[in-house]
Amino acid sequence: MTDAAKLRLEFAGSTDVGRSRSRNEDSFDISPESGLILVCDGMGGHAGGDIASRTAAQSIVDFIYEYEPDSDDMDDPDEDEEDGGDATVSGASPLDTAVGRSISTIRAAVALANRKLITLNQERGYQEGRGMGTTVVGLWRIVDTDKVVIFHAGDSRLYRMRNGELRQLTRDHSLYQAWVDSGGHGQPPQRNIIVRALGTMRDVEPEVSLQGLVDGDLFILCSDGLTSMVTDEDIADTLRREADAPLEQISQRLVAAANERGGFDNVTVVMARCSAEQS
Repeated sequence: MTDAAKLRLEFAGSTDVGRSRSRNEDSFDISPESGLILVCDGMGGHAGGDIASRTAAQSIVDFIYEYEPDSDDMDDPDEDEEDGGDATVSGASPLDTAVGRSISTIRAAVALANRKLITLNQERGYQEGRGMGTTVVGLWRIVDTDKVVIFHAGDSRLYRMRNGELRQLTRDHSLYQAWVDSGGHGQPPQRNIIVRALGTMRDVEPEVSLQGLVDGDLFILCSDGLTSMVTDEDIADTLRREADAPLEQISQRLVAAANERGGFDNVTVVMARCSAEQS
């Protein structure tokens, strides 16, 4: 895919314990060689939220790092059609195959991380639903394509800034979001009650979506330490003002904004910027 090969992603991230917590239970990982970034927000306090987030992040990164797609998966579908339409005859284009395998790999990686946390909780004597857990949100580029797979479980979010407009690409797995989705009748539940997270139940399915890359796209992955302190409008304003700044500087500005507004939680921001390589 000639055009896709010209698109590159650069990454950066920042995390901070905040103004009220004594320990940072957030973890993030950036793996440029795999085209993978993710944020995990640990839960459990003394039960080991920091251990949960680190364990999950490392487990997912290691699993995906070992993923090696077949070279045939990356062939240009247009070239296959010119060679006689083999991709159509087989029922799935090479790109479809690559996407399917990538999504399956992500689901397997998250399932493995969840099993590890369940085992750790059992070893520590916690019953199911107790002990340590973590949210996860991630972005993984499918090699040599203009596609990224987005996956999440919990209320850590992923946004995309495109053409000056900020859009949330994930939906919180929280009791509050479920209340909003059902019409918002009656007393709203607390916003921090999570209904899907790793380590809290034996079977956790991440929500997965496929997104295309466009030159200039900016992706923001964050824990709720940012979004509980800084509005989407203020996040968008910061991104517009800092559009040409280095990614690390932008992520640090967003972390600082959360702390300036109280910093009641750990705050983590990881970013990816898509740009076209110059010929």
